[in-house]
Amino acid sequence: MVRLKALVVYPRDGVGDFGDLLAIGRAEAKRILRTRENVNVKDILYSAKCGVHIIIFEVPESTLVEAIPLVVRGGSR
Repeated sequence: MVRLKALVVYPRDGVGDFGDLLAIGRAEAKRILRTRENVNVKDILYSAKCGVHIIIFEVPESTLVEAIPLVVRGGSR
């Protein structure tokens, strides 16, 4: 059975090319799954309503660590 996960990317001025989005998706998926194995990106979608890119990737079978949501907060407390 194939497990899929999704990653939401907020657009920046420099990100607009699908190659850039693919690289961001692979790098962030590797970080979230804590693996060095290549992650297969299945699809890149754009939501005009929300103004974000959604990257769908496959979780490798060899990954034993369950992907936990990571929250990155900016600014000072």
